[in-house]
Amino acid sequence: MTKSKQLLSVAISASALLFSISGANAAGFYIQEQSVKGLGAAFSGSATSIDDASTIFFNPAGMTKLDGMQGNLGVHLLIPDADLTDNGSNNVLGRPVGENPDNPYDPTPVPNAYFAAPLELGGNLFWAGIGISAPFGLSSDYGETSFVRFDSTETELRTINVAPSAAFAINDMISIGGGVDIQYADAELKSIVSNGVTEGPSTLEGDDISVGYNLGVQFKPRTDTEIGLHYRSAISHTLEGNIKVENVAGLNFDESGSADLDLPDIATLGIAHDVTDRFRVMGQATWFGWSNFKEIQAVRDDGVAVPNVEQDYQNTYAIAIGAEYDLNNQWTIRGGYQFDETPTTNEFRTSRTPDGDRNWFSGGATYKLNEKLSLDMAATYIDVDEGTINVSRNGGAANVIGNTEGSVGILAVGLNYKF
Repeated sequence: MTKSKQLLSVAISASALLFSISGANAAGFYIQEQSVKGLGAAFSGSATSIDDASTIFFNPAGMTKLDGMQGNLGVHLLIPDADLTDNGSNNVLGRPVGENPDNPYDPTPVPNAYFAAPLELGGNLFWAGIGISAPFGLSSDYGETSFVRFDSTETELRTINVAPSAAFAINDMISIGGGVDIQYADAELKSIVSNGVTEGPSTLEGDDISVGYNLGVQFKPRTDTEIGLHYRSAISHTLEGNIKVENVAGLNFDESGSADLDLPDIATLGIAHDVTDRFRVMGQATWFGWSNFKEIQAVRDDGVAVPNVEQDYQNTYAIAIGAEYDLNNQWTIRGGYQFDETPTTNEFRTSRTPDGDRNWFSGGATYKLNEKLSLDMAATYIDVDEGTINVSRNGGAANVIGNTEGSVGILAVGLNYKF
């Protein structure tokens, strides 16, 4: 392989790191955990039944059902576990490349905050709100001696989504709402690069701010039934930063460049029904437009484009069912199940997305401390199906082949305050 082709291969591999980010709590790298109350029912009622300010994220039309000005603070502690096992990985000489890694994930908190208030404009009652959340990304660390090191060693992706929102009740049956999603993304990603003889670290850093939108409606065809629809637009980031390779003879460089990160649009349909005054059942279907994420086209600042890196994510769906029961005036309990399909495929799955179909099992409760203050609690266990990884890196200098399986535990607590 010529030096120029080796440099191109390294640039492709490094730029690909920016987008192959593991979401250890939802299929792909989407973080669903934006409402403690929603988590308690496995998000089976997020488009219809969240009766606190965190409805801003899942369906801002729900603000019209709130009982006055209020705020919500929540934190979800994600406790992921992944087990990757070498199944014949080798280098350009056909020799083994490293050891099986330990669990690459640390417990990670995901915070969110929301505020909603009614406003009277021209004699009509509107609602205004704002939400702050982290809807994509997580971190992993495999170390520099594992068999996946040519695919990934460290990943750090942070997103912050700020969503000013508004809602209006057209009549007693129909409410509409929407918001603007102002999203910041920042990434630092590392792997090991080899020229077939020596190895060294590759690092990529980049960030961007881009804007999307979301729209929602809630429809009440009868007093005991609610239907919710919500659409979140795709957001395309152009992440700009540096790609650097060190300590590899003939391959060292430090260049600036950019590449597009195309996040999915998301559509949700939910229905909730009051079986009695105290017992509710909920069901929800969500579609994810992951096919936006087909390939990566990285471009250096001098205008030279490197060859595409295919990802071939597939559109997916999630189905959730759940229920809530009011024990008394102070306690409400809830539970739910969700099936969450992975967008990854066997051909392109990587150690940064050691993903599989997911089965969620959730439970939670709300405790009303007084007329102004209530506490939400939730816990979830997610079983991640087994998968395979079989990718070639560094222009064929290393083949990463392995099996993966995992699980995620989630503990969450939220606080609601009515002003």
